[in-house]
Amino acid sequence: MDRDDRHQSRLQGRLRGRPQSDHRDDDELQALGLPSLNDPRLRHIRQLFLTVVTGGCAVMIPWIVYLAAVLPSHHPAQAWDTAWVGFDVLLILGLLVTTWAAWRRRQIVVMACVFTGALLLCDAWFDVALDWGTPDETASLLSALLAELPLALFLFHAAWRILHHTLKSAFFLVGHPGPVPAFHKVSLGVLNEVLQALHAAREQARADHVE
Repeated sequence: MDRDDRHQSRLQGRLRGRPQSDHRDDDELQALGLPSLNDPRLRHIRQLFLTVVTGGCAVMIPWIVYLAAVLPSHHPAQAWDTAWVGFDVLLILGLLVTTWAAWRRRQIVVMACVFTGALLLCDAWFDVALDWGTPDETASLLSALLAELPLALFLFHAAWRILHHTLKSAFFLVGHPGPVPAFHKVSLGVLNEVLQALHAAREQARADHVE
């Protein structure tokens, strides 16, 4: 068990052993401007989100199998130039928003990085797939390996770093003394959990002092 796992276990243990005071905690979270995980509206949104993405996965898997079986290898395309120009317009818009947000130090840069990085991955895939076996194959491979893929990975890494430092700052501001868990292990309600655990620790310390 690594340091992050031990930290998560300690935090969950403290939460399991704390007194049941959800209503008071909900009031405190609302006073701090933080959402409560017990909020019925948030629970409904979560259920709706899970239904949509799970349903999307269930539909896409047989759809991919179907397309692989029925699509031809060659197909004449209408508005080929419009499709690629429109895609590149989206890509340059993503880069412009990312650049602006980075210069202005706005948190929206995280969304812009993920959006633009995803477009770059799509650009690399379609360039290589559509040019495979043609005279443009080498140019597309070099473009993907030397430009599009490295830039996409750079943007994804930048988004991850910003989220990690934001979370680290939030932990510091709420007075959490321990290490920040690895990002992929952090739950959506981690700040609520940390605040509740710290509140329980303060209550216990106050009770011990009175005794």
